[in-house]
Amino acid sequence: MKLAAVGLITTALSLSLPLAGAYRPLAGDAGNRANLTQILTPDRPFQTFLRYLNQTNLLEVFQNQAYRTHQGITIFVPADRAFAAVQPSVLAGLKKHQLKNLMMYHALARFYALKEFDGLRRANPVTTFAGGLYTVNVTYDAGGIRLLSRWAEAKIVGTVYGTAPMAVYEVDRVLLPEAIFRVQPPVDATPTEPAPAASAPDAKGVDAKTTPGNKAGGKNSACRTGNRSARYAAAMALCAATLVAL
Repeated sequence: MKLAAVGLITTALSLSLPLAGAYRPLAGDAGNRANLTQILTPDRPFQTFLRYLNQTNLLEVFQNQAYRTHQGITIFVPADRAFAAVQPSVLAGLKKHQLKNLMMYHALARFYALKEFDGLRRANPVTTFAGGLYTVNVTYDAGGIRLLSRWAEAKIVGTVYGTAPMAVYEVDRVLLPEAIFRVQPPVDATPTEPAPAASAPDAKGVDAKTTPGNKAGGKNSACRTGNRSARYAAAMALCAATLVAL
């Protein structure tokens, strides 16, 4: 009877303890989870990145890394204009597994707050979520954080979402690893701020600020000088006529 009782207690304890390596719910796991789709939509300029995540079935993978592990995830999201700077044929020519690796190359399998990148740079090269062949070098200079791939250098320009266990940072370039691109792919300069608006034209459709006549020595200036000379000559003629009459 005693042996049977001990066996029952042992069995009960084994059932109540989690197995080594088994998933254990994290604090707040069942509550307020961030939704990556909602983070990147609807009015934010990350629709290209989101579309590629959907095409490669990585949305759930990223979510699970954030909320079903104790490491979390850090995601580097290029804005739409950064993708537009890459020649269309470059990404259109990728096979599905290459596109998937490219998207995973834009993530780290751990949550990193911005202040932690100073320490992370000491671990260069840093392995990305895509695996050992896909590494980046991190630089941290006076708070400025850059990620260096073989063919591109991306700067973190803003925090899209920063609550553990998921960090999403906007970067100004698409990272281009040598593991996918053996030669440098054609990439245009990433658009920056829009060009200043042109000066408003005057009523005749001519820019008043650039009209040649407004410059010293221009036509209008010469006309004004000529008018003054004519008035002076007329006044002198009037004086001469008055003297003759006297």
